[in-house]
Amino acid sequence: MPVRSLRQSLTEVDPAHLRVIARFWEVDPQNLSREALIARLLPVMMDPERQGTHWARLGPEEQEALRTLVMAGGAMPSATFQRRFGEIRRVGAARLESERLWERPTGPAEALWFRGWIFLGFVEQPAGFEEVVFIPDELRLGLPAMEEAPRPQMTEALPTAPAPARIRRAGTTAADDFCTLLSFVHNEAPSAAMTPEELWAQFPGLRRQLRWPQRERWSLLWHLAGTLRMIQARRDFLRLDPEVTTRWLQAPLMEQLRALLEAWRDSVTWNDLFHVPTLRPESTGSWQNDPRLPRQTLLQLLARLDPGSWYAIPELIGEIKAKNPTFQRTEAEFSTWYIRDAETGDYLRGFENWDRVEGALLRYLLTGPLHWLGVVDLGELDRVRLSPFGAAYLGKGDPPPDGDTRFVLLEDGTIEVGAARRYERFQIARIADWIASGEVYRYRITARSLARARGQNIGPERILDFFRRYDLTPPEALSRALTRWADRGTEATVEQALVLRVNDPELLRQLLATEARRYVRDVLSPMAAIIHPAGWAQVRAALLRLGVVPEESLETERGEPSGP
Repeated sequence: MPVRSLRQSLTEVDPAHLRVIARFWEVDPQNLSREALIARLLPVMMDPERQGTHWARLGPEEQEALRTLVMAGGAMPSATFQRRFGEIRRVGAARLESERLWERPTGPAEALWFRGWIFLGFVEQPAGFEEVVFIPDELRLGLPAMEEAPRPQMTEALPTAPAPARIRRAGTTAADDFCTLLSFVHNEAPSAAMTPEELWAQFPGLRRQLRWPQRERWSLLWHLAGTLRMIQARRDFLRLDPEVTTRWLQAPLMEQLRALLEAWRDSVTWNDLFHVPTLRPESTGSWQNDPRLPRQTLLQLLARLDPGSWYAIPELIGEIKAKNPTFQRTEAEFSTWYIRDAETGDYLRGFENWDRVEGALLRYLLTGPLHWLGVVDLGELDRVRLSPFGAAYLGKGDPPPDGDTRFVLLEDGTIEVGAARRYERFQIARIADWIASGEVYRYRITARSLARARGQNIGPERILDFFRRYDLTPPEALSRALTRWADRGTEATVEQALVLRVNDPELLRQLLATEARRYVRDVLSPMAAIIHPAGWAQVRAALLRLGVVPEESLETERGEPSGP
């Protein structure tokens, strides 16, 4: 679609340029005012027969340039068109006429510019205002028939690639680890002042529970929990919104994954460009990107993939570069964004660095967020394909299966719960300690987990009722143990410790008279005591001062922790 009509386009042309156009269309510009010249030109340039005659006079390169513009929908980014068909010089009237530049055009683009076939204007694109080259509709009446393709829609089939030998499936881990994140917030109530990076560093137990313990992915999931309004700060601590959280936990797998994906797709506060490991964007305040545009571009491209087929990532990126290179920023902005190469520190300016900026961002989105959130599977040799969820989300397949749904209570208080039961697993994490993650999660009821449950006003009877609700009959021994714990608290403790044994009771009495006695947890007998593992170095030093060289097991020789 043209940016301007022919009349509007001629009105905006410089008078010297307007006279050049008139000469090519055999209209004498002498002694004519600007308005009169335009009035004389319009019927001539709009005559289909004259257009056909002028088309025939164009050289093969000029015809190819005009054909490319028409087939692109009548308009193309100015810089893209000029990169292919030559520069259009912007000069003043004096130089234009004194040097008669129309006689020596720089290439097909400038030749068409001087002849009045093409014009320049600005249109508003998703990435901002962009200068385009366009041909007005009135100039296409006498041209040969050309199939016009909408711009920048891409519908033709993409070439597939051989299947890789090794595959990294996305699976349901996004939903599984998001459920683990919610359980962590509910049970630990971390400080609202802590960043995702600090939580990652200070809670190693949480990292072990994740099916995919990758720090950047954890940060994204944490951000999405806030975007979905599940996590809120209350009195300096983080708490879950029970209504929103329960709704997500009880939703089908397809809806759980869709919620995470669309929260990322529409987020303007998670900026993927600033997470590309090879780039160092600088927030100078003079430029700003919209992180939603690259995501939309890639999802549109993925919608063209055939489920089950593999594709080469470089070819997918090349398709966008060829058909829609300005998906993120306009041509003018290729030189105004402040982005450095992370390794060299060089500024990546100009279209010549498209692969290092746009290309790197698209690769990051495919191998990072779109894979983390379950949309694509990855394979060796730079391969990618739609996952079952990705195909279903894009309307190309059925929803993925829910996965393992088992729910078992064993006699020793161990609970096995399938990954598909995220609501039940969230509830189990409130009353039992985690043991293992996978398609089946394992938890165990312990004195510590019961104390945690009691802190949430969950007593033994509520725990037993919860199991009965799912037709899980608690073993009689477990029921008695829960009731007894409620009455008496913890009556047995299991812990790792070092046992010191001596051959003479006097030696133990002498040791207890030294400062090392602070590391003695308990005296088992006149010739045995339990030693705090962290204080073994100090106890050993005290024994040496008493003239005794202890025989040490391999366990004590592995390390010497300092401090109690």
